[in-house]
Amino acid sequence: MKKHYLDDERKIKLSTLIYAILIIVVAVIGISSILAYGTQTEIGKKISTIMSKVIPFPAAVVGYTNIVYLSDVEKDLASIEKFYQTQDLSKEGLRVDFTTSDGKKRLQIKEREILDKLVEDKIIEVLAKKRGISISQADIDKAVAQKLSDYGTANDVKNDLFNSYGWSLDDFKKFVVLPNAYKEALSLSVSQQDLDDSQPKAKIEQAQKKLKNGTDFVQMVDEYSEGASKDSKGELGWVKKNQVLPELQSALFDSKSFEKNSIIESSIGFHIVDVEDKKKDNNEDMLRIRQIFVSKNTFADWLNEQKKEMRVMIPLSGFTWDNSSGSVDFRNEQMRTFEKNERAKAVGDASIMF
Repeated sequence: MKKHYLDDERKIKLSTLIYAILIIVVAVIGISSILAYGTQTEIGKKISTIMSKVIPFPAAVVGYTNIVYLSDVEKDLASIEKFYQTQDLSKEGLRVDFTTSDGKKRLQIKEREILDKLVEDKIIEVLAKKRGISISQADIDKAVAQKLSDYGTANDVKNDLFNSYGWSLDDFKKFVVLPNAYKEALSLSVSQQDLDDSQPKAKIEQAQKKLKNGTDFVQMVDEYSEGASKDSKGELGWVKKNQVLPELQSALFDSKSFEKNSIIESSIGFHIVDVEDKKKDNNEDMLRIRQIFVSKNTFADWLNEQKKEMRVMIPLSGFTWDNSSGSVDFRNEQMRTFEKNERAKAVGDASIMF
């Protein structure tokens, strides 16, 4: 009888211990969730950062099942801070200070940019997989090997990643190589199957035909051109070779048989360039040019439309998904205004420029 009683007591103690542990775990997760998604205090954010390394809190959910983890956002943000701390930007007349009140807000801008990039990477991966695109470990290793050969020895690259960003080679694969591989593969697929440049090409050909028949160039800019240069009557001013697109470099600076009113196709569209004047600056060729520009249907345009249609949920208290722009934005109107103003006066502040 006594033995039976002791066995029952042990069972009760064991069950009580299990319940106590479960209560503690639930409490820790609950408190951590509040800190991760609701706190704005410094100590709360520090505790949240520590807990997010253990608990896989979602920072964003794309299409119900595809998760961007808070730990990845925080790891990327830490790498940005480390980069600025390890670079001597004072020689360039640039300043970085994230400790001031405005500096902390600038760091929030960095956090928004990081979250936006990680969400875009996840959307690209989802869209790629829908088309049957997959990136194998062998593909990743091949891309990494190419990067290593481009930038030095494996040890040099590893040391630079760690010293500048606090990253390992696996972090580099995860945050850079894999997303770029999916983006390149998806871009190729979209270019082959979804993008039709017949309309913009026909438009620039109409402008070319009228120019050859003697119509004034500025008049054609007003009638056919697109983009920012249209507002200045097509004027781009004096440019050096390295200041224009590669396709324009080749046609304008490298070719000795440039034909007036010829159409130049670039990665972003079609150009008719008028060379108004030439000169030398420190023995370097400079051209004063203006253009008629008609944009192509680009992968970036296609992707932006896809992002607007994607369901994205962001549980973090400070951010929201803006379907109208297909991007992450601040929930707080003051932060949106602050970022807009900071970008307008970004010259000289590397924490905004980069």
